[in-house]
Amino acid sequence: MTSNIADHRKWLKERTIGSLTRFSKWRKGIKIGLVIGGGFIAAIMGASANLVEADHKWLLYSFQIFGGVLVLVGGGVLEIVDEGAADAIERADALADLVDERDRQIADLGVDFEWFTRLYSTAAALREVVESVLVAGAGDEDEQRRRFGMMLDIVVSEKDILFGMNADRWNFAIYIYSFQRELLQCAVCRRPMRVEEMAPHRSWKPGEGHVGIAFQTRREIVAGDTSGPEARALFDGPDPNRREEDLARYRSIASIPIGASADEIIGVVVATSDVPGRFWIRRGEDERASDPVEPLWILANALAMVAKIADLQCERTEAIES
Repeated sequence: MTSNIADHRKWLKERTIGSLTRFSKWRKGIKIGLVIGGGFIAAIMGASANLVEADHKWLLYSFQIFGGVLVLVGGGVLEIVDEGAADAIERADALADLVDERDRQIADLGVDFEWFTRLYSTAAALREVVESVLVAGAGDEDEQRRRFGMMLDIVVSEKDILFGMNADRWNFAIYIYSFQRELLQCAVCRRPMRVEEMAPHRSWKPGEGHVGIAFQTRREIVAGDTSGPEARALFDGPDPNRREEDLARYRSIASIPIGASADEIIGVVVATSDVPGRFWIRRGEDERASDPVEPLWILANALAMVAKIADLQCERTEAIES
């Protein structure tokens, strides 16, 4: 549909400019004809001056005046009209470009509107999960893991709109800190292939890799392209967690700390892609309405609320039993 409209607009633009161009040439031809015709009449009348009797000189003079008028019209008035036609061609061309620019802006607004719609629907779905925990309770550890997976699926299901991911080799994961092992362990993972999801995942110490850095510093760690030397120094994992495929697979990374407050960080939400530029930190001068980090923050906050509810319910149960 969009292609047909664009083709029709292109055809209309070409036809308009072509018609105005032909009109301009036609006007120019008439102008030249009038000038030549008027000059020819004046020349004939001048050459015939000695052949016309004095009583009929007025007729000769009338033809000469008529020829002069033709020259004047052709050389003056139609010159203005012809210039107007050229201006009309230029205006038509400029107007067609303005229409194209307007349509592009409308299309961009449509994309932005869809992004915001999906963002708000994702936030609403996550809020429903949090509210269900308030009603039904957090459950045991397995139930908590299942719920985390469901919340991650809500975000992953919108990855094409929220993050622009299509054929990417993407990865979404939730890491939870184990106080017993003093490691950030993968609780839930989503990847394009099920076998990759079920494979063993690396664990990270606080400060190791982008996962450990986000946990230790309690702030988001985002890189649009990790191939640069400075980014590699920051995101490259230490041995034995370093793998040869990491550089190609994790070209764009976002790691968001999970916590009800800066003092209660329990883990990290991770999103990666092998396509550079999937994630970036939005700046004030950025004209793009979308923000690929915002959905991850919404997920991290929802996870933090569920975890906090679970902790409060456990404390309440312990207090009752004691």
